[in-house]
Amino acid sequence: MTVSECLDEMRSGVTGCSLVSFGDLETGLVLRTCAKRQYKQDYLEEIIQQAALNFEMSDALFADNGQAEEKGHSVIVATPDDVRIFVRSKKNRSDVVCCVCDRTEALAQVEAYAQKVFLKVSGEA
Repeated sequence: MTVSECLDEMRSGVTGCSLVSFGDLETGLVLRTCAKRQYKQDYLEEIIQQAALNFEMSDALFADNGQAEEKGHSVIVATPDDVRIFVRSKKNRSDVVCCVCDRTEALAQVEAYAQKVFLKVSGEA
């Protein structure tokens, strides 16, 4: 199974999911995307920039609490139109899966599928 196929499986397997992308937080690049419809590149870039900003803030909060090594791996952002769930790889902290859903209850599903994507990207799957 390719990374694109993993993302397609994730989009169809997560209830209420309309878009899944895999990207690099360090460079801000969206590397693969699977969506129900075509999205403009600036929308995809906005989502990965939002993920990078939120992980940066999350990391700062963990560091302020003396838990720098316990940095978070998931962030949820609710907008008026959707719920954005970002999952960061534990091994390669610049790898991120971004999922646009219609409900926060999808978090557990998104995290499980994201781990499959990270395994595939790392060559372990």
